[in-house]
Formats: sequence, C-alpha cells, structure tokens
Amino acid sequence: MKATGPKTPEGKAASASNLAGHPTPEEARITRFNAMKHGASAKTAMYFPARPDKYPHCKTCDVDRDYCAQQVACLKRSDLMLRCLVAIESGDPTALQDLHAINQANFMAIMQDMMQALIADGVTLRNPVHDFDKEGGFHIGRYVDPDTGEWNIVEDIKAHPLLKPMMDMISRNNLSLADLNMTPKIQVDQGIQQGQLQQEEDEKESALEYRNKMEKQVSDLKTMIGRSQLRASQDPVLIEHRQEGGEEKPKDIEAEVLDDTTP
Repeated sequence: MKATGPKTPEGKAASASNLAGHPTPEEARITRFNAMKHGASAKTAMYFPARPDKYPHCKTCDVDRDYCAQQVACLKRSDLMLRCLVAIESGDPTALQDLHAINQANFMAIMQDMMQALIADGVTLRNPVHDFDKEGGFHIGRYVDPDTGEWNIVEDIKAHPLLKPMMDMISRNNLSLADLNMTPKIQVDQGIQQGQLQQEEDEKESALEYRNKMEKQVSDLKTMIGRSQLRASQDPVLIEHRQEGGEEKPKDIEAEVLDDTTP
C-alpha cells in the first residue's frame, strides 16, 4: 500500500498548519466527555449543564469551581447519569445500591424533621377568625362568655399541613407498623405460629421416641422368646417325657438367635 499525502517539506508544513488551534477548548471538553462512554455514540448529559454554585447539591460538592466552569456538564450529575445507564443496560440493579441507601437515609431524615415539626407545633393549627368591613377595617371574631363575662376569640382549627404528607410518605414507603410486622395482632399471630411449629416439632420428637421404644421392645421380646425356647429344649423333665413317648430329641436351638435384634 502506497502512502498518500504531501511529501515535500513545504507540503508537510502546509498540512500541519491545518491543525493549528485544534483541538479548541470546546472540542477538548466534548472529546473528554464522550470518551467516558462508548466514544462517538455517547450521550451528553445536557439536562445539567455546568453551573457552579447554582444547583442545590453544589453546597456539598467537592469539585473545584473553576474546573467545573470549564466542563460541558455537571460532573456529579454526569456520573449519576452514566451509572444509571450502566445499571439499566447491564440489568444489574445492585450497581445503584449505594445510591438507594443514601436516598433512603435522606428520606428518613426528612420524615424525622417533619415529625419533629409536628411534635413542636401540634397536630392542629389555630388561627383567629377575622374579617374586613367595607371601610377596610380589620375585625377579629370574638364573643362574650355568658358565664364569666370574658371575651373569647373565635378560632379556626385546621390540621397541621405536614400531617397528611408525612402519612403519605409512611404509607407509600411501607414504613407503617403493619408493614414492619410490629402491630400487636401480628406479634400475637407470630407467637401462635411459633407455638404451633414448636408443638409440631415436639410431636415429631415424641413420635420418633415412641418408634424407637417400640423397636426396642420388639427386639427384647424376640430375645426373650429365644431364651425361653432354649431353656425348654434343655429341660431334663421335658426331654425324658418326650423320650418315653417315642418322640425324637428336639434339636438344640442355636444361641445366636439371642443376638438377632432385627424387629
């Protein structure tokens, strides 16, 4: 294969001059970002362009602000996008396990803040009922107590605005006592179930013990029968009686029957 292109020093210098000024800073940033994933086919995270100290997460970001300003997109959000792409394309949700743990911790912190606010403010908010007259005067609703003669302010009672969002968060994230198996009914049911399982285990053990006991008794009974037959065959009175009656002398029962413990 023959080489192409300029061969003279003048031609080579002219060809080299075409690269002067390249890559530009913009081209270098695009090339670096595209190299992070699949080269030319990489996706650019333009949803979060680099804006130092303009995003809420910038307060805790450790990226140098001058370096961040020179990038095409936010490095933190670009890394997050790439991790999600890898997890989805590979079908491996464990790649985002640490992010889910962080999100869950943040969620629990928010719920704790809401709960603390509810405890401090109370579940109800009381505001005095008021009105404006035609002249623009401001009036607070009040009445005289007939028993004490004191003026009482009419109040508008409303549920705390954080109460419903907090209950929704608990329900949708399966954090209620029922979801955590901590209600009294579930505890009682679990205790009953554990008791039934324990009873079944005890019954299994009792049945096994009874079986072993019966096998031993059958074995002992067979041994006793063998010994009885052996003693009978050696009884001199019985032997003499059989001889007088013309019966043959019975064969001695082998002693090994005593060792046979097969049920």
